[in-house]
Amino acid sequence: MPAQIPIKTIVEKTLEGIVQAQKDYSRWTDGNWLWNAPEYILSTYIAQKISKIDGAKFLTLENSATSAIEDAGARGRGKLPSKIRANGRFDVLLWWGSYKPRAVIEVKNQISSVDAIRDDLLRIKEVLKRKRNDSSFQFGIVAYYTSTIDSREFSAKERIEKRIDNIYKDASDIVGDELQITAFSKNIRVEYDSAWVAAALLIK
Repeated sequence: MPAQIPIKTIVEKTLEGIVQAQKDYSRWTDGNWLWNAPEYILSTYIAQKISKIDGAKFLTLENSATSAIEDAGARGRGKLPSKIRANGRFDVLLWWGSYKPRAVIEVKNQISSVDAIRDDLLRIKEVLKRKRNDSSFQFGIVAYYTSTIDSREFSAKERIEKRIDNIYKDASDIVGDELQITAFSKNIRVEYDSAWVAAALLIK
């Protein structure tokens, strides 16, 4: 049986995808940063990076939420909770090699507070709770890019550090005690009076 791909490896490749998207978009546009780009570019680069990991898995983009939940064995009876947004789609869906969904990855570009990802956090929380003993879903990730400029009081790097910390603390309150949430980020990149970072919240 193929070895299971470690969750931390998937998170790391998710972050690497955002970093690569920033580098390439800046090159394409002669200096523009990723916050100017459409959000689907982040999803595409994340999927590309994860797809290159050795191990049994595959990915789909913009996968129907309802069909993913059914494929995971988590449909059950009755109406799905509204927070799952069953009529919507997951940005990136990671599958086990056994053709069962393993993880939901939701992607956000240029966020400044938890308000921009609140619905994604609640969605992943409900997906992971749904028929937990029968479901093939193991974890979820909210991946995001954020950037800012120096202010009079703080450098751009300091503002990014505080932003990441506040998003994690607020996200922990939203997810609650039923699930575990962990924050990850790459090194903050500083250019002149501005800074950016690739970050993610792992929920399992």
